[in-house]
Amino acid sequence: MNTADTIAAPASAVGGAVTVIRISGPEALKVLKKVWCGRSDPGAENNHRKMLLGRVGFDHALAVFMPGPRSYTGDDVGEIHCHGGAAAAANAMNALLGAGARMAEPGEFTCRAFLNGKLDLTQAEAVADLISAGSDAAFKLAGRQLAGALSTKLNALYDGISGLISECEARLDFPDEELDFDPADGAKIEALRKETRGLLDSARTGALLRDGIDVVLAGKTNAGKSSLFNLLSGQDRAIVTPIPGTTRDTVTSHIVLCDLPVTLTDTAGLRESPDPVEQLGVARSRRAIAAAKAVFWVLDSSAPDLTEETSGMEVTPFTIAVWNKSDLAPDRALPPLPCPAVRISATENLGVDELLGLFAKLIYGEGENARVPEVAVNARTAALLTESAEGLEQASARFASGEFELAASDLRRALHAVGKIIGKTADPDVLEEIFRSFCIGK
Repeated sequence: MNTADTIAAPASAVGGAVTVIRISGPEALKVLKKVWCGRSDPGAENNHRKMLLGRVGFDHALAVFMPGPRSYTGDDVGEIHCHGGAAAAANAMNALLGAGARMAEPGEFTCRAFLNGKLDLTQAEAVADLISAGSDAAFKLAGRQLAGALSTKLNALYDGISGLISECEARLDFPDEELDFDPADGAKIEALRKETRGLLDSARTGALLRDGIDVVLAGKTNAGKSSLFNLLSGQDRAIVTPIPGTTRDTVTSHIVLCDLPVTLTDTAGLRESPDPVEQLGVARSRRAIAAAKAVFWVLDSSAPDLTEETSGMEVTPFTIAVWNKSDLAPDRALPPLPCPAVRISATENLGVDELLGLFAKLIYGEGENARVPEVAVNARTAALLTESAEGLEQASARFASGEFELAASDLRRALHAVGKIIGKTADPDVLEEIFRSFCIGK
């Protein structure tokens, strides 16, 4: 990315009431004033960071100028707030490009904020997480990390490793001084290793909150899968009738369960059938079950033969047996199963809280509903923390055996990995890879 250019792009979705177009770079004010005209000068010091009314061509539009370094990118930044129709936004963008700006690349505004020291890399990644958050928990997590919660921990880790390297190298650089190695350094290395491993432990929760989880409703025909699907999704999406085999295809809904973004899929009932259409539906059901992270295996607790009802059930570490229609057989003894089980009635909305409690325990490893962690690392950070933890583990072993020079080398490896996470040692290819996943205008 060429940081000397003045760039522009829509910073909001086109098609709403208002489109925000952002301009950033050394010529931001000059470009803004070529395109927007009004009674007041946005470049006048008393008008900085004030919304001014004027026009872009025939369109009434607001403009604001924010001189660097007190701006999102750290450069001079201008914004035009025009009407949100596609024509109005295109008119303003074409005028800006004609006035000397170029179209911003994906993530270029946030990349400039990083390069200008406004954000570190973990905060920059939190910007993308904030935009794509699919649940309130994911939104809060991204907000905390944008505010620096993860950066604070990583910078403390970086400084701790750096300090140990300085101590090791001071002793190695002056062998004639016969400086003894402090036994407490070994404990410091171990403490940093535990801190690194603690951050790594948050990777799974982070992936769940950011990426969500696929949950499939499976089971035999007429067990009540579609009724449960409609109840959980809050929509009358799946057809419900007393006739077995009503659902012939998979039906999907994007919802939030236990603060997790969930792709919920209703499937065709599993049974042998001569109907070729139903056979296709059953085949799709089996593929969906195999690909799902979690399965709610719905069983009819009022079925005449419960052994037959549970036959063919496929149990994985993320399967919950859902004994449905408990209102029809409230006191019936149910057979034990090799997975967590719960009684519900989808038609009467009974037992759903218990089902969600089991789901939270299965996914988060706890009985309570999901709690938003203070920080949760992403896949890139987890890979680098793994490298850092390995370096610290080796340094700890080297220190214990008196191989202090090799311990210093391992500590440098650990330090370099943490530096790549927060951007102290990131190379241009890594930056391009990170910011390429951003949307244009952010």
